[in-house]
Amino acid sequence: MSSAFPIAFFMFLLVGTALCYLIPDRDVPEATPESGETDERLATTEDILAIRAEFDRMLVGKGLVTDGQLELIRHGTKSRAVVTGMRTTGHTREDFREVELDVIVKRPEGGQFPAHERALIPASAIMKVSPGSIIETYYRSGDESAVAVCVSPR
Repeated sequence: MSSAFPIAFFMFLLVGTALCYLIPDRDVPEATPESGETDERLATTEDILAIRAEFDRMLVGKGLVTDGQLELIRHGTKSRAVVTGMRTTGHTREDFREVELDVIVKRPEGGQFPAHERALIPASAIMKVSPGSIIETYYRSGDESAVAVCVSPR
């Protein structure tokens, strides 16, 4: 009985090997790319910059940001600010509410300065600009007369 298991195992291997040699090879169909797959490629830096420029034009075209605000956001100094005052103006555009913000902006190199900004804020994020909140701001180093605020919708 002790030799029955190795014999059965050997027979199993023998039958399996014989079947592999006796069954004809099957041609496996190659995967054909779907219609849109052939044009797929990695996005280059130029592609990303072109998409960003188009998105920027859309935001300015819809009136959600001004050219000046966009310039500060793209090329200004990123900082944080504490909201000290917020007033709604009553104007809306799409799902955005216009607010006037008084903020104290923290300079990355130290110190702070007050600023006043009128901005369109997503309606879903209006509580993020209540007094005491901390928000992202952008300003030009050496010219603290204008700031731009960034508040995400969620």
